[in-house]
Amino acid sequence: MSIEQSFDNKSEALITPEIFYGVHEKAADICIVTFSHAVFEKVLKQFSCKKIADSATANGKIPVYLLEKYGLAFYMSPIGSAVAGTILDEVRCLTGVRKFIYFGSCGILDEEKCSGKIIVPSEAYRDEGFSYHFEKAGNYIEVSKSKELAEILTDLQVSYVVGKTWTTDAIYRETLNNKNARKAEGCICVEMECSGLQAVCNYRHLDLYQFLFGGDLLSDSSWSRGSLGTDIEKSNQIDCFELALKVAERIKS
Repeated sequence: MSIEQSFDNKSEALITPEIFYGVHEKAADICIVTFSHAVFEKVLKQFSCKKIADSATANGKIPVYLLEKYGLAFYMSPIGSAVAGTILDEVRCLTGVRKFIYFGSCGILDEEKCSGKIIVPSEAYRDEGFSYHFEKAGNYIEVSKSKELAEILTDLQVSYVVGKTWTTDAIYRETLNNKNARKAEGCICVEMECSGLQAVCNYRHLDLYQFLFGGDLLSDSSWSRGSLGTDIEKSNQIDCFELALKVAERIKS
């Protein structure tokens, strides 16, 4: 059986988050998720945070907090679609959250369009295996809340661009030919989670709001680190958390 036949909606899953963790009362409607340790540490120091759950892994627990001032859940996700998507599904079970806001850095494929702007993915190229277990096969998956998020950013007077993203789990196999193929299809950036996160959200009937900012740059013939791993990137991550708070305020039921 090929990976394109992996999506099975004819039989039940042998294990689910509910079987593993049990059923929990709802703790929040909205969750903000960071991939940045700098953001994670700053939030825990700056805000009154109450731990409401733990996602358990063999590597250790991933704590989920309630930002008590805002009534929002918050946690730091591992990187990569398979693990990020799995933790999302577990947090859904543990907290009852139905709306997830993700933000983080990405690689830029189109510097002219993306430089200095927030990037709102509209579709994600599924260059990973995880999403094929939650969504029927296809090259791209639509990021369902991209239009709503763009409208919010417009209202907030935030400079942004909307476009396709390339989701890959293989950061060290972003080859020149693959980059050129994705760019020719309209992809403006590359990251490691979007298609997997959206597939889980589609399957579980959740809302995904994801925005990105440029870190490194994949040019016509080479790679440039850009702000990746620098204090500038850390500052951008923290700014994006502040923006996520504003987005959360706009999507409250």
